Amino acid sequence: MKTGFKILCLLIVLLQSWIANAGQGTDALDAFLASTQTIEARFQQKLLDNKGILLQQSAGKFTLKRPGKFIWDYVLPYPQKIVSNAKRIWVFDSELAQVTIKQYSDMLSGAPVALLDQRKKLADDFVVTDAGSLQGQDWVKLTPRSAESEFTEIYVGMSKNNLKSMRLIDSFGQSTTIEFEQLQTNTSLDDAVFEFKPPAGVDVVGQ
Repeated sequence: MKTGFKILCLLIVLLQSWIANAGQGTDALDAFLASTQTIEARFQQKLLDNKGILLQQSAGKFTLKRPGKFIWDYVLPYPQKIVSNAKRIWVFDSELAQVTIKQYSDMLSGAPVALLDQRKKLADDFVVTDAGSLQGQDWVKLTPRSAESEFTEIYVGMSKNNLKSMRLIDSFGQSTTIEFEQLQTNTSLDDAVFEFKPPAGVDVVGQ
């Protein structure tokens, strides 16, 4: 769950930012970021070790409404969910039968997700470069400026002006690949979608 949350934070940072310098891939990404207020998408996620061996595979749905509201909903291999209504964040672990509740501002303190409510240049936190085209996608490479970043390289794949995939490489050489499917933008999403009621019988930790 911790790794999933860190990936979610980076994804949210990306979706709340804009790009200072453009090229083929960055042009497409910049246009997508500038025009997108809501996102609904299915995703497939794979974690590979530094030799390319599959360690973990998962799938689910991602929903975003700017600013501050999101759902990262794992369906496979077992249900896990992170929900934010821009005031509170609920982290529901079905295996542990536990819901952890944090104040939105507390979770944001010192974390990349603090950029959720900002329109900040990606170049402030990343070295942004075009990484060419491969497999029908125009790629953008993001290299974190902070030495404390969990990930050393992040690649964003754009296809037909839509977000298609992300690849995140950590300091151990492991890579997480996320493929987005059935992506829809700027649909009407009621704020009530981003409220979470803990299921009966689970432990609730926090306020």
